[in-house]
Amino acid sequence: MAATLLERNMKNNAHKIGAVFYILWGVLHIVIGIVLFQQLLTVGSHGVMATTGSAVPASQIPHVDIPVLNGILWQYAWNVFWPGVFATVVGVRMNWKNDPVGYWYNLIVITLVDSGFLVAIVIPGYITPRDGLPGPVFWLLAVVFSTIGYRQRKEFSGR
Repeated sequence: MAATLLERNMKNNAHKIGAVFYILWGVLHIVIGIVLFQQLLTVGSHGVMATTGSAVPASQIPHVDIPVLNGILWQYAWNVFWPGVFATVVGVRMNWKNDPVGYWYNLIVITLVDSGFLVAIVIPGYITPRDGLPGPVFWLLAVVFSTIGYRQRKEFSGR
């Protein structure tokens, strides 16, 4: 009886659990973006590359100050920060309410962002699993729970 009640409550609130995981993903990326910006401004490109490539020995990361590289890394920090803001806002304003538009917004955007991160940085082994997997774990949990919530909404509304 208690397990059934817990399952029903979890299923009825799955969209909120998914929203929390999207918000966690977003906050994580906002913080990472800020750290990367701060490193560019203080340490330079080496700091950003050492953070992003945490599985690469520090001796293999070049200490260079090339304007075009700094620009690319600034764009990388930008492309970490703003999807974090996007996921957080959509999570709070739309996923929490089980809005179907919000479901698709975060599903598509965050899936594109994190799948690129996995393919380009995690799978090749440039970042340690400890450093690289929290975001993808939040993303996958957000997808699972928000999808359960989305499907529950469709069942309830008959669409």
